[in-house]
Amino acid sequence: MVSLVLLGWWHVAAATTPRILLPAPAAVVATVIAEPSTFARAVAISGFTAAGGLGLGSVIGLGLAFVAVSSAPGRAVVEPTVVGFRIAPLTAVAPLVLLWFGTGVPVRVLLVSLMTTFPVTVASIDGLASTPQASLDLLASVGASEWQTFRSVRVPAALPSVFAGVKLGAALAVTGTVVAELLALRGGLGAGVWEAGRFVRTAELFAYLIVIALFGVAFYGTAALLERAVRRRWGIAD
Repeated sequence: MVSLVLLGWWHVAAATTPRILLPAPAAVVATVIAEPSTFARAVAISGFTAAGGLGLGSVIGLGLAFVAVSSAPGRAVVEPTVVGFRIAPLTAVAPLVLLWFGTGVPVRVLLVSLMTTFPVTVASIDGLASTPQASLDLLASVGASEWQTFRSVRVPAALPSVFAGVKLGAALAVTGTVVAELLALRGGLGAGVWEAGRFVRTAELFAYLIVIALFGVAFYGTAALLERAVRRRWGIAD
């Protein structure tokens, strides 16, 4: 209902506003229909970058969380380091990284991972640290290793928290991908936004912004579906 109201408002406003400032919804749709392969290619490039960055950030985040939970000194080192990296804005770090390593997709994946590592690490630390002490004592009594304890008890107990971090990371991955592409100017939705804005192709710019929004919703939804599948695999109720 809200979407229909906004769409109606947009249509009415566009009728009394210069097209260079606010194109009509039909013009935006026509832009996408006219060049579907261009938008599809941009989505594919951005999707690969976002997925790669989220995957890398999640693996790093889980590893750091394991170190932090395993020992007090580890936590004292991990948490300030992760927070320090997160405080530095991507727009400040990216130019230096791009200068050092180039503007290819692997470098953009690395930049996105810098944004996704933080939420996964923090959420995973909270989840892994909340494992019931009785379960830990039971495994310790039978001589289970730290890895066995981690895999069989800590991970199942931490999954809700871990995926809360992953879903937040999914949203940040889309933002990081667009920012990295805007700075690198080599393919993807971010480069498309820059190109459309540079030549004042307003309808195309609106089209890219809408596609980015839909892409973000779909990416977040994929992370939510993955959570449901993993929880079902581990026998954890929703």
